[in-house]
Amino acid sequence: MQIITLIYSIILLFFYHPLYQNYTSLMNTSFSFFYYIWCVLLTLSLCLTFFKVTSLKKFIIFLSLFFFIGLILPYHKNYPIFSTLHVFIPLSCIIIALLFLAYLIKNKQKSEPILAHKIYLWFSYGLSIIAMFIIFFSQINGLIEISVLLFINFILYVLQRS
Repeated sequence: MQIITLIYSIILLFFYHPLYQNYTSLMNTSFSFFYYIWCVLLTLSLCLTFFKVTSLKKFIIFLSLFFFIGLILPYHKNYPIFSTLHVFIPLSCIIIALLFLAYLIKNKQKSEPILAHKIYLWFSYGLSIIAMFIIFFSQINGLIEISVLLFINFILYVLQRS
């Protein structure tokens, strides 16, 4: 599921300019159907992958549903409250997911400290790269969105395999 979502996300990059726009820009075009498919794939992929590394199923389901609702809210100047929620809800869910990943890495430290340290280094590097992209572009664009997607999936993959 992760691979399918990643390939689909990369294919969608050809439908808009990823340095100047983000995936949400597809919502207000004739390609909106593809955007909604991406929302479903992304949410399911992250939810199922998180299921493999933790037993907190209710928390993951709640976070995934909240994330999905935020993604599908319309982003348009005629709907300022929905636009604000469209940005705030998924961003909050991503931050919570990153904090949860840090918590999972911290728990891994109890059983496998050397491996946990290596995962933590990769986690720190990924966060640094994403922060540099945000500072450099000064907005959320497709490149940042795909970087966050790759980063979270990579950390989940490493946690799942360890």
